Amino acid sequence: MKFPLWMRKLFVAFVAVITLGTVIPTGYLADDKTEASENYQEENHLLIEPRDEPDKAIEPLVDQYDWPIIAQDASSSELLTHFVSYASNQSEQLGLTKFGETISTRVGNEYRDAIVPKMTEAIATSVENLDEDTLRSLRLTDNPSGGYGERILHVYNEQSGEDLLRFHVRRDHPPQDGYWFNFHYHAANDDFEEHYEVGKIYWDKNTPPKWLS
Repeated sequence: MKFPLWMRKLFVAFVAVITLGTVIPTGYLADDKTEASENYQEENHLLIEPRDEPDKAIEPLVDQYDWPIIAQDASSSELLTHFVSYASNQSEQLGLTKFGETISTRVGNEYRDAIVPKMTEAIATSVENLDEDTLRSLRLTDNPSGGYGERILHVYNEQSGEDLLRFHVRRDHPPQDGYWFNFHYHAANDDFEEHYEVGKIYWDKNTPPKWLS
């Protein structure tokens, strides 16, 4: 049983008087000091709020192929490399989208391996001497034509709205032969008159499905 503090102090004083100060039962006060210390720590603990960890700035993950954002932030020295990388990726993705599931399943790998690198090379060659402002303004269309339309993608200047390159695929059916996909592009420097061949992929003797189907 723990006595009130005033009773313990009174008992200590009484014993000290009777024994002429030779005995002082300080143990009775030790609990009080411990209790007071614990109370003090507890009270101070309650008063001190835990420090919040500083909010870490979470930078948005920028898709490596999100060209408009890259075009705005990339350094001059890296701009061309980023655009060519972006254009190469889009050439692949938009081509496969245009093919549709049936055609992609049969010729998708050949398109990636044989056609996309040549499209990338043509793009790199066409834009390498453009000034920085023009390069930052370049965009790619993202709506390949369906049915029997030829468009895969166009490279254009967002500021002027003018096309720089037009990448197309045509269905060829030579006599006594099957169907071929003829990949080519047109360029602004000759008013898009010339066909610059990129490559061909053989399909079959049967008519291929419509694009986007």
